[in-house]
Amino acid sequence: MSAAQKLNLNKSLNSFAQNKIDDAAQVAGRPLPAVVVAQSGNMVTVSVSLNSEFTIPELTVPIFGPEYIRYPMQKGDKGMLLNMGIYIGGMSGQGGGVADLTVPQNLSALVYLPISNTEWESVDPNVVTVYGPEGVTIRDAGSNTTFLLTPETITIASPNHFRVTVGGSILNLTPTGWSLEGVNGELTDGGGTTSPAVMSAAWSALKSWANTHVHTNGNGGGNTGPSITQLNSEIVNP
Repeated sequence: MSAAQKLNLNKSLNSFAQNKIDDAAQVAGRPLPAVVVAQSGNMVTVSVSLNSEFTIPELTVPIFGPEYIRYPMQKGDKGMLLNMGIYIGGMSGQGGGVADLTVPQNLSALVYLPISNTEWESVDPNVVTVYGPEGVTIRDAGSNTTFLLTPETITIASPNHFRVTVGGSILNLTPTGWSLEGVNGELTDGGGTTSPAVMSAAWSALKSWANTHVHTNGNGGGNTGPSITQLNSEIVNP
């Protein structure tokens, strides 16, 4: 056997080890940049944004995050596909059963993670900003009480009690009525301005006049006496 036909043992071992490493890396997969194509229920369909000799199909995968905050992912949103390295169908609902230690194929255990972008609209970095293309919904798990903000309206629905407190002023709404409390207050429309204090004084003056005035032209010019029926809040509420 010639020297050219002989294999270098060290080189052969290195090549064997590198091939095994490459094979394992292919199976394990890697993070991939991805762009949202559509949201499908609680899953998102994405297109991998990668220059590659391989054609990677669009993938429908779960979105990273808890049940209690739902992200309104839009077409064109950018993010990453993270390989979990283990079967997650039982967790995402896309499959069944329980995971084992079998290594999944490299495109079968992915999760989409949105990431920030320099082109996003600037917001106050010291507050939490929440918005959606058509608004925001805040509710309890049973949708008993809801807060709905849209581009044109704010709707708050509560089955029993709605309360707003600002300092010493309190607005209460219940199924049977409402109350507005405060040290001072005004009611204003296009025709004028009044207040509870003004209305109370006007009511007291009207009640006093109605209950004490006399007529002098119905009894031969004599005094007919005070009103027979006294004006009170049971007859007319202010």
